[in-house]
Amino acid sequence: MLILARPYFRVKVFGRENIPGNTAVLFISNHASYLDPPLIGMCVPGQIHYMGKKELFATPLSSWFFRKLRVIPINRTGIDRKGIIECRQILESGKRLLLFPEGTRTQTGEMQEIKPGAALLISGLTDVSIAPVYIEGSFRAFPKGVRFPRPVPITIRFGEPFKITQKGVALDKKDYYKSLSRLFYEKIKALERNSDTN
Repeated sequence: MLILARPYFRVKVFGRENIPGNTAVLFISNHASYLDPPLIGMCVPGQIHYMGKKELFATPLSSWFFRKLRVIPINRTGIDRKGIIECRQILESGKRLLLFPEGTRTQTGEMQEIKPGAALLISGLTDVSIAPVYIEGSFRAFPKGVRFPRPVPITIRFGEPFKITQKGVALDKKDYYKSLSRLFYEKIKALERNSDTN
């Protein structure tokens, strides 16, 4: 399928040189379509893990299938501490994880507010590189309610990675998570603004 995806969607990738080498990386991206995980994943060298809603794991067969694809089940109602712990273990072991911090696909094509779970996940992991990603065109290609993807051009942009530190933070945890969420939003949004100039 992925072999056919690139010519079908005329996928263009920018900023591939920004993808860190052999190190733990948390990729944070906007989320507009079911196409986003596989299309972003195929642009990242090596293995990458994903987060997926727990409803995908409703049967033993689907659970086996998505686990084989390295998808970690997440309960989207509230903060899933068990899922967050599993994701932190992935990063702590030096692996790569793709996260959509909006929590669900956009229904309008516009980027949504960032949920606090992303900040909770990365908090304290100062050795993990965070790589912002912006995918454009996937909403028009495969929005909610459409049964088959349309051949719409898709562009994926990888921004410069960054790391966080909690040293000298003069905020309580709630405000700290809010500040991280705003930072994540701005890092992803900046890639969308850059796409308007190219």
